[in-house]
Amino acid sequence: MSRHSYPVNALVGDYARATFGLVLTAGPASLVPAQSYALWALVPLAALFAVFALRTAARHRTVVEMSPQGLSLSTWRQASLEWSALRSLRVDYYSTRGDRSGGWMQLTVKGDGTSIRVDSAIDEFVAIARAAADAARRNGVAVSEATRVNLGHLGIPFDD
Repeated sequence: MSRHSYPVNALVGDYARATFGLVLTAGPASLVPAQSYALWALVPLAALFAVFALRTAARHRTVVEMSPQGLSLSTWRQASLEWSALRSLRVDYYSTRGDRSGGWMQLTVKGDGTSIRVDSAIDEFVAIARAAADAARRNGVAVSEATRVNLGHLGIPFDD
């Protein structure tokens, strides 16, 4: 069994952005009068940054365990998926630049009413993606062309 988590250095930027956003929105919101129209903009933005901070904290707590039998995720919620029950595999790429030179990948596996999603910032993402692709192949799961291409970029060929 192997254990995987998000390294702190992969989350520092998100924590900094959440803190900066909260300081710029919640701080001023606490200083303006209650009847101010500025609250209509500041409060929803502060809520958005608070949700982002909570999602970052959830990623910080996330532990993914991978075994020959399956994959399990532990954070504020628990989820387990046996490889034999895998019915869907997606690997999506999200670009942060117009020339597609920056970005991240997200792996989503589903089966038996369970969905587990991890992104490429988790340690040993390629090993997790390879195990999921092997299980999908064994189970005869059809994957999209985009998933095939993205697996290929990870060095994981996916042929029917």
